[in-house]
Amino acid sequence: MGRAIPATTISDLWRALVRYKKKAVSCFLFFFVGATLAAFFLPKKYHSEAKLFVRLGRENATLDSTATMSQERVVSVPQMRENEMNSVVEMLRSRAVAEKVVDGLGPEFVLGKTDDSEEAGEEPEGWAAKAHLWADGLRARAKSWLQTMDGTAELDERDRALVQLFKRYAVRSVRKSDIVVIDGLGPSPEAAQAVVAQIIDVYRDEHARLNRPQGSLAFFTRQTAWSRQELTRKEEELRDLKTATGMASPVEQRQALVLRIARLEDDLLQADAARAVSESKVQALRRQLSGLPDKRITQQTAGFGNEGTDRMRDQMYQLQVKKEEAAAKYTQSHPQMTRIVEQIDAARDILSREAPERTQVITATNRIHEEVQLAVVTEEPTLASHQTRAATLCQQLAAVRGELKGLNENELRIVALQREVELQQAAYRKYATNLEQARVDQALQDQRISNITIAQPATYEPKAAQPRKVLWIALGFVAGLLGALATALAAEWRDHTFHTPDDVQRRLDLAVLAAVPRLRAKELKLHGTGNGRE
Repeated sequence: MGRAIPATTISDLWRALVRYKKKAVSCFLFFFVGATLAAFFLPKKYHSEAKLFVRLGRENATLDSTATMSQERVVSVPQMRENEMNSVVEMLRSRAVAEKVVDGLGPEFVLGKTDDSEEAGEEPEGWAAKAHLWADGLRARAKSWLQTMDGTAELDERDRALVQLFKRYAVRSVRKSDIVVIDGLGPSPEAAQAVVAQIIDVYRDEHARLNRPQGSLAFFTRQTAWSRQELTRKEEELRDLKTATGMASPVEQRQALVLRIARLEDDLLQADAARAVSESKVQALRRQLSGLPDKRITQQTAGFGNEGTDRMRDQMYQLQVKKEEAAAKYTQSHPQMTRIVEQIDAARDILSREAPERTQVITATNRIHEEVQLAVVTEEPTLASHQTRAATLCQQLAAVRGELKGLNENELRIVALQREVELQQAAYRKYATNLEQARVDQALQDQRISNITIAQPATYEPKAAQPRKVLWIALGFVAGLLGALATALAAEWRDHTFHTPDDVQRRLDLAVLAAVPRLRAKELKLHGTGNGRE
C-alpha cells in the first residue's frame, strides 16, 4: 500500500507563505493592483431604470371596430396573468424594438462614439489626462480584440450597435406584481437615460400597433361611403316602384280590392240566380207555347154541299160526253182518245177523295196562346239582361282579381325591395358605428392610450453604476490573498526538498537523530573571513 499523504495544517500554510513570501506578495500585488487600476480606469457605465405598469386585459376591451361587427362587444380576457406579462417582456426584448431604438438614436450614439475633447480642440494635460488617454487606447484595443474574438468585427456599424444594445439593457417582470422593469447602461447618464426612454417610446408604439387593427379607419370609411350609395340607390328604386305601381299603401289597397271582389261575387251569385230563374221561366213558357194552337174554332156548321165536288162531277160528265164523241171519230189507241181517258181517270180519282158534304168552320185567335207568347216575349229581354249582367260581373271580377294578383306581385317586389333597403340601412348604421369606433380607436392610438402606463420614467443617475470601486478593490484584495495562498501552496507542492525536521518526520515517517542548522551565504562568508584572519 502507498504511503498516505499527510494533511495540510495551518502551520504548514504559514510556513509556505513565509518560505515563498516573495511569490505570494507578487501575486497579491498583481491582483490587488490590477483590480485597483480596473476600478479607476475601466470605462464608467451609468445606470438608468424605468418601470411600466401593465393593466392586464385592458387592451382587449378597446374599441376594436373589426371585432364588434355583431351586436355584442367581443371582450377576450387572457386566461393567465403570466401570458400577458411574458408577452410584454418578450416584446421589449425583441429585435424589432431594438432596431427601431438604434435607428432612432443612431448607431454612433448607441456605440458611444463621442470625441468631445477632439471636437473642442482640447489637449490633455497632466498625468491623469495622459493616464485616461492610455486607458482609452487600451480599452479600444481590448474592444477590437473582443470584437475579433466574438465575430462582431465583420459586422457593420448598425449591427454592432444592435449587439451592444442587447448587452446594455435588460427587461424583467417583478414577481407577484404588474410592473415591468427596464434596466439600461450607458457611457454617460444622458446616454443611458436616452436609450431607456427610447425603448419605452418605441415599445408603446409597437404595443399600440399590435393590439389594435391596422387600416380599419380607411376600410370603414370606404365601406360606409359604399353602403350610403347602395342605400340611396335602393331607396330610389323603391320610390320609383311605388310610383309606377301606384301602391302608396298596399295593405289598405288589398283590403279595398278584397271588399270589391266580395261585392262582385255576391252580385254575380244574385245575377246567376236571376238568370237561372229567367231561363227556367222562358223554357217553361216555350214548352207551354208549343202545346197551344194559335187559332181556336168559334163556330162550326155541318151539311153544306161541296161546291168543288159538284163542279168536278160536272167536268167529269163533260169529259165522258167528249169521250163518246171521240170514240165515234178515233180509235182507242189514238192520242186524243188516250188523253181524254186519262183526264177522266184523274177527275174520278179527285172526286173519290172529296166528301160529298162539307162543314163550315169559323175560327179566331187563341187568347191563351197570345198571352203565353206575350209572356215569352216579355221574359226574354229580362233573361238577356240577366245574362249580360252576369257576363259583365264575371269580367269585372276577373279584372279585379287580376288587379289583386298584380297588387300581390307588386307588393312582393316592394316588400323584397323594402327588405333590401332595411338590410342596407342596418349595414349602413353598423358601418357608421364602426367607423366612429375606428376614429376613436385611431385617436386613442395617436394619443398612445393603452393598458401600458409609465410608472417610472427613465431615471437620470449621475453616479456611475460601473465599475464599483470599493467592490473591485475588495475583490482584488480577496483575490490577491487567495492568489498568494494558492501560489505559496503550489510552490510548496512543487518543492520536494526537506527544510525542517518536521518535514522529514511527516513525509518519510522517520525519526530525526540530529539536525544541522541552515547557514545562509552571508553567514558562511562572515565565518570564513574571520577564520582566515585568525
